[in-house]
Amino acid sequence: MRTLSISLTAAMTLAAAAATPAAAEPTHTVCYAGTQTGHTGQLTITNRAVLERTYDPAHNEIRQRLWSDKNPKKEVDMTGKVDPAANTLEFDDPDLGAKGTGKLEGKPWHWTTFQMTLTKGDFVVTSTSKVSDTALHQEARMTNKGKQLGDVTGDLAAFDCKQLDAKKAELANAATPAAPAAPAK
Repeated sequence: MRTLSISLTAAMTLAAAAATPAAAEPTHTVCYAGTQTGHTGQLTITNRAVLERTYDPAHNEIRQRLWSDKNPKKEVDMTGKVDPAANTLEFDDPDLGAKGTGKLEGKPWHWTTFQMTLTKGDFVVTSTSKVSDTALHQEARMTNKGKQLGDVTGDLAAFDCKQLDAKKAELANAATPAAPAAPAK
């Protein structure tokens, strides 16, 4: 009788566990601020950037918003549709009218490397990003008809997303030209 009781208890525990859906990975957002430096020929341009990235497992999406001191009021949005089982993503860049694909490395929804390719006709951007909850390092290469046009490197550090508006305001302040100094008397 004791064996039957233990077996029934074990069976009910297993049945209850099987009936309970696995806890879904929660949505989480990470914010970063830092610099992105672009090189094209002899020209080098460094911009300050603020990036907000939201990982949303319930919708299989990674949503990203980006601002830079080049145009601090312009928000660049991008949403990637993720296949977490295959560790891949697809995305569109509405500003360029381009489409992209990517391969994700690491634990789903906590990936550590993004390898992406964005294409519009003969224009191709390939990039690799190393990601953590504390830092983001980006390297991208732009080509047209196979000829390299330029590259971009970014190094951004994470910050508390509660400070997002303040970080965006810092971009606007950096983009405002300083008033000329008053002439000495």
